[in-house]
Amino acid sequence: MKRNLKIKLLMDMPAEAHDLSWLQASLQAALELELSTLPPYLCGLYALQDPISDAAQLIQTIVLDEMGHFGIASNLLWATGMQPKIFEGYDSIVYPGPLPGGVRPKCDLNLHFPCDPNFEVALGFKDYKSFVQMCMQIEYPEDPVPRPLVSALDAEQEIFPTIGEFYGAILSAFEALDTQIPYGTNLDKQIKKNFPAVAKIDGLTAATTAINLIKSQGEGASSKFPFTDTTRKTLAHFYTFGEIYFGRKYVFDPASQTGDWSGDTVGVPSAALMTPVPLGGYGPGAPPEVTDCDRVFTQMLRQLDQAWSGSGGGALNAAIDSMDSLKSTILSLFAKNISRPEGGIFGPQFRKIVQ
Repeated sequence: MKRNLKIKLLMDMPAEAHDLSWLQASLQAALELELSTLPPYLCGLYALQDPISDAAQLIQTIVLDEMGHFGIASNLLWATGMQPKIFEGYDSIVYPGPLPGGVRPKCDLNLHFPCDPNFEVALGFKDYKSFVQMCMQIEYPEDPVPRPLVSALDAEQEIFPTIGEFYGAILSAFEALDTQIPYGTNLDKQIKKNFPAVAKIDGLTAATTAINLIKSQGEGASSKFPFTDTTRKTLAHFYTFGEIYFGRKYVFDPASQTGDWSGDTVGVPSAALMTPVPLGGYGPGAPPEVTDCDRVFTQMLRQLDQAWSGSGGGALNAAIDSMDSLKSTILSLFAKNISRPEGGIFGPQFRKIVQ
């Protein structure tokens, strides 16, 4: 069983080695990847001083999408006959650090997109713009829409896979292994939810639809296309975060197949200065309000694990209640504005409490 292999190692294996064990290991890694985006996004969301601002509403929508992606990855894993490891899987996630599994978004400064060649995912930020830049890099498309000042995207040999490439390989494995996948065996252990959209995976058609939904919401429905579908109503996450970064609505020119953040103003309020959580957490000096957040977060992880272990809707409803409690606890922590000796204030550190 290859479950503990990193995404980069899984992607380095030739296509003929993408057997059922590879697919299960990849889906567990995908689950952890989706889970890893929620803590940093929630830090940025709840740090905003105006919860009904443009920026807050945009991030809230992305957070809901990511919750849906997490649920889809869990259902896809059950479809292959493997139980998702949620509580245990969180142990693979480190802040500050790379995305789990060795996924590394592109960073080509010649493309005139904000990026950091020394990219790490952190909880907190030196300033809010650096937080949004980090989020844009997490969601960086395989083939982004060029900005008008860039005539063509530079070809660049990649050493690490992008998120989109990883999900593409997972879909190819589902297609190749279709007759080997026991879709109906654990269908009762999967969870269906309408908002965010999480469907049960009962066959290749459902698996294809679900994986394409994850890809389109993150990076766009197709190459050099910024929207999640052909209706052009909803931007993919990369372009949505860009609206916050640049403070302008994204405008796409279908004639030239270019786009830029040059539209109407996007409201970005001031944010609590949650300076980044150090590697390993705050340690024994953390105020009790931080531990309160950890306690609620740990409870939520356990409930999610129980929900996808067969307990179903009741455990999921309990996890949703815990998510609401986590929001209240984090907002209460930010409201107290507890200063850190290093500067800035304490925020949630999203650490598991294991007794």
